[in-house]
Amino acid sequence: IRYEATAALPALPQPLVRSLRRLRVRLCAMAPRSAPRSRPVAPGLLALAGLVASLVYLGSLGPAYSVKGVWQGQPTTLKDTVKGDFGSVMEGLEPKVSFPPIAYHREGVALSVEDGRLNADYTAKLDEDTMLQLRVNDEQEWRASLRGEDASLRVRGQGANLDSLSWEAAQSSSVEDVGDVKVEFNSDKEYNLTVVREMLARIAGAELDAKVRATNAGVTGRLGARRELPGGVEASYSVENPVGVYDLASSTHRGRLSAAVAGGEAVLQVEGDASSQAYEGSYVRDLQGGRAGVRLSHKDGALGYNVSYARDFDGVLDGDAGVHVGIDEDGVYGKVTASREVGQGLGADYEASARFETGEERRLQLQHALKLSNKLGYAQLAHGSGEAPRLRVGYEFN
Repeated sequence: IRYEATAALPALPQPLVRSLRRLRVRLCAMAPRSAPRSRPVAPGLLALAGLVASLVYLGSLGPAYSVKGVWQGQPTTLKDTVKGDFGSVMEGLEPKVSFPPIAYHREGVALSVEDGRLNADYTAKLDEDTMLQLRVNDEQEWRASLRGEDASLRVRGQGANLDSLSWEAAQSSSVEDVGDVKVEFNSDKEYNLTVVREMLARIAGAELDAKVRATNAGVTGRLGARRELPGGVEASYSVENPVGVYDLASSTHRGRLSAAVAGGEAVLQVEGDASSQAYEGSYVRDLQGGRAGVRLSHKDGALGYNVSYARDFDGVLDGDAGVHVGIDEDGVYGKVTASREVGQGLGADYEASARFETGEERRLQLQHALKLSNKLGYAQLAHGSGEAPRLRVGYEFN
């Protein structure tokens, strides 16, 4: 949320103007103090109502704040409220207010207040392609940058202390018969030189690409090939060595085959080096208004699988709803979601999920939650296997 002050603000009531003048920049870092349990609830409710009313008035001038509060606990806690003890609930519902940054811009110069800190910015266009930007704050931290079409320089420091000075520079270009070249280096004497060639060559119908990167730790390179085979099959392969390791046995090989099959897409992937390999095959397609998928994998000696079906019922039912069911190596799972408007600006959301683990410890896990909400707040009741029901009440508006 951003509010920019200009010279044409709407007139405010004088009592409100006098109140605003007493505010300080540090208000944006203030946090509300916890209320003692013995404090009467009526003054707290009146203060909350007054704050909400004043902020709603300010909101008519434009978005300039954020207010929120939340309380969570077991429903049995509300028994205390019947006895007149609202302390535990009010402590969570006390408003936490975030005030906006305020900025003034004019002809490349800007003054702003963000998170209780004053910043001064200066921006200038040195030539057609180069921009200069400078920022200084009230703690004498500063940073400057020069950005051009193919080069950049960023410098930061603390006051006039040269020991705190640090910088980063980068330049990129496209070199004929070489590729796209980018060099990066900084004040810590670290460098990164990258050369990318999207189309290295075409051999036997296969397109080759290459990427080489040099750093302080060594060089890494990647060579890739891709080709379209008969029947709509696409094949790709790449090999890449770790940084500073030039043993081919340590290089990572990746292969992929994909094809359109029976209205869906089938994919086979292989990845690994000389010591270990991983395999994965998958097939997905649209089915009865939803999405069905099958996945099989083998990695580190373990077999994995997942068969699932997901469908949204938006437009079919009165509201939005969806279902997702499946089975994998850990067991059977499912999830149902539904939401709709119940009138008077009130919305209802429901979510239920279940998983039955088929391992040595066979167990059933259930979770479900119901949430009612409007523009100002919400209440949610959640419950899961092996845990007590949880009630969550909160509000947030801006």
